[in-house]
Amino acid sequence: MNNFINYCILSTLVLLGNANASDVKVADEVKSELLGPTSMSNSISQMALGLLVVLAIIFLLAWLMRRVTGVQNTKGHIKILSAVNVGTRERAVLIEVGEEQLLLGVAAGQVNLLHKLSHPVAETSTVDFSTSLQNAVVNLKKKSKSESTELHSR
Repeated sequence: MNNFINYCILSTLVLLGNANASDVKVADEVKSELLGPTSMSNSISQMALGLLVVLAIIFLLAWLMRRVTGVQNTKGHIKILSAVNVGTRERAVLIEVGEEQLLLGVAAGQVNLLHKLSHPVAETSTVDFSTSLQNAVVNLKKKSKSESTELHSR
């Protein structure tokens, strides 16, 4: 590789004029200037690699969010109560629309009504995340207080 660069520099000098021993030194200096600052290429490659990693993480999280059925809009009139995969691209989904529950078959590009349930299968009381988190914090505080009183009573 170095010989090729020397050859290119010297041939350019020959085309421009006569090449002599001082031109060989100039060619070596030019080569060291061209090949010397590899930190710029390293930083560009590191930046590109970091960008690819961040994009891969974003796409992975988007794919996971799409696959998770627990994350849904609770303010809408249609609620997904349950879902189960029955194939690689087929799912059976239990939804609630108003007061009715429907069992749907979902495949690539189509949705079919499998059964309209006359009696509700699942409770429709939904607890949002903030309420369940507050309950967990209260339970954790109660547990830590009861453990600390046990330690002091010994």
